[in-house]
Amino acid sequence: MDHASGKARLFNAYWMKLYLHETLAEKNSFSLFRGFSPTEVLVAVNFHEIEFDALCAAIVGLTKVVLLPGLTTVVDADHQLLWSWCAEVLLCRRADVFQPEQSELRELLSTAIHCALVTARNPGLRPSDWHREALITQIQSVHVQELTANSLLTLTYLAFPVLEGLIKLKCAEFVDMSGRVLAEFDVPRRGGESGRLRTYRPEQRGNGQCNSIRDLLMLYRARVAGEAAGRYLDEIFGRLVQLEDKPGPDALADWRNSSLHGAGSFPTIAGTVMGCALLIATDGIAGRYVELRQAALDGLAARQRMPVRFGNTFYPPW
Repeated sequence: MDHASGKARLFNAYWMKLYLHETLAEKNSFSLFRGFSPTEVLVAVNFHEIEFDALCAAIVGLTKVVLLPGLTTVVDADHQLLWSWCAEVLLCRRADVFQPEQSELRELLSTAIHCALVTARNPGLRPSDWHREALITQIQSVHVQELTANSLLTLTYLAFPVLEGLIKLKCAEFVDMSGRVLAEFDVPRRGGESGRLRTYRPEQRGNGQCNSIRDLLMLYRARVAGEAAGRYLDEIFGRLVQLEDKPGPDALADWRNSSLHGAGSFPTIAGTVMGCALLIATDGIAGRYVELRQAALDGLAARQRMPVRFGNTFYPPW
């Protein structure tokens, strides 16, 4: 086994152990890179080398990081590395994950990821490079500086429409992108009482439109999600139950409402919603992942030969 493949296998096992044994919460490992130096991180943690199942497990594990009691955890470099790689795979030109008529959703996801990455800094920079970065920051417009400082607040407001759009995209048999119901479906009403259902039907007054993030999540989980995606999503929902004492879709819907009024922990909300969105976005590409990964890597190799980096790139995040 060569050195690179050995590192990849070691990291696959590392992610799966973290996920399966929930060491994130049990050991208060707020950073998945704790114990690694910046140089070791760049060598050992290569998201572009891990397999699809390990990638999904990483999304779940890092989402759980922001769902610990007290809501005091943060979105950090771990999340930025993972999210940037997911975006590189999903949004590279050859991926064809989004069709031309879905360009607005594609751009919304792209903008949300760029917003999440705006504070990313290369941990391998030399002291002289950090000085240069500080000088660049100082000459930026005050508006750019403020947007950067409040990037998680902005991301919170972008993440919910991204999640809603991705669910509607996956549930195209039942709803269109405007929320118009195309085929009948039921979702449990709030309260958890058995048999209490809300039925959506095409062109029915009051129930012919569905834009509720809660009901869309319930529809996706019950009728559309693949087995693995559903299982991973349940892991996040389970943590939300522990934290909020209500079903996961209910908690996310309530967070959407509270965030509109300026309440809630923005790192927790943004990190959780982006985690759910990326799990849903990657649902269904398992069989194509090797192909999509290679397309993303080919794009990265081509860009390394260019004198400047363009805005349609994500990985690495700095």
